[in-house]
Amino acid sequence: MDKRGSPKVSVIVVNFREIERLEKCLKFLEQTNYPRYDVIVVDCLTDNIETWLRKKFPNVKLIHYNHDIGASASHNVDKNFLDSETKYLAFLDNDVYVTENWLEELVKIMESDERIGAAQAKIVIAKSPDLLDHAGLAIDALGTWYTLYGSKADSLRNVLELFAASAAGCIVRREVFEEVGGFDPDYFIYDDDTDFSFRVRLLGYKIVLVPSAVVLHDCEPARFLKPKKLYHSVKNRMLTMLKNYEPRELWWRLILYIVATLIAGASLALMGKMIESKEVFRGLIYPLTSMRKIWAKRALIQSKRKIRDSNLIKMGFLRSDILPTILDIKSKLIYVREKR
Repeated sequence: MDKRGSPKVSVIVVNFREIERLEKCLKFLEQTNYPRYDVIVVDCLTDNIETWLRKKFPNVKLIHYNHDIGASASHNVDKNFLDSETKYLAFLDNDVYVTENWLEELVKIMESDERIGAAQAKIVIAKSPDLLDHAGLAIDALGTWYTLYGSKADSLRNVLELFAASAAGCIVRREVFEEVGGFDPDYFIYDDDTDFSFRVRLLGYKIVLVPSAVVLHDCEPARFLKPKKLYHSVKNRMLTMLKNYEPRELWWRLILYIVATLIAGASLALMGKMIESKEVFRGLIYPLTSMRKIWAKRALIQSKRKIRDSNLIKMGFLRSDILPTILDIKSKLIYVREKR
């Protein structure tokens, strides 16, 4: 691609109280061979980052917050801050390190089909680059991803349609991003990319994974849910259901989730993990205290809907089983026993 004929991309790197990983991320980004992109770091609470960036990476733009707005809101760069010619938004976590042609390959796929609203890079585990990181093939009845995590990276060679793209390394058509309203800031952190992708899907757009666009993710797998993560995970799973599903699919999934979560909260209490148990129940209560806001969001999303849940079920993206959830819980219980 030459610079004149290449659509402009704004690469948004989400950062929180971090310099070391951010520096490595930005150094890798400098090797990107795509001819027309800029980089925006959205940061929370990193001391002296403005001075540091000006010295180390003078061409990188910065949006800095002196309080924690959360990863979800950090993706929502004000459109007035973006270049008016920006056609695509690419998102990276600060612990993701790109390869030279990652962006060119993503743009190439986006340009090939206007029905593609978002595309995920092939994210591999940095410490084991022969293995794949997460990609949301589908979600089970409780909202857990059917994922490619741990699969052989070289087994994925063809473009693959996904239900949800990981915000750790993806690209989104700007007009689609604005049409869906960006990421929901009320999620704060965790499962926000599931909700965002769900809304992209409801508008009738496709989401794909691009194997030729490779990035490395240096994040450790989350084996055990800390109290903060438990709270946001519980409330966000319910938010995704309440906002996006049609009534026929919503109620049985929501009831099943509430029952399963009550059992999980009680089990944590019996294990003596009272703080974790409290956060689970606090997450369950959240929709009751925010119902008016949630229902307003639901009304807007449903008014824009262009595809039925039944279509997504037929495509295999919305599943009725809970196998991924069971496997996830099993891995966490094993981890807890190993730590004792």
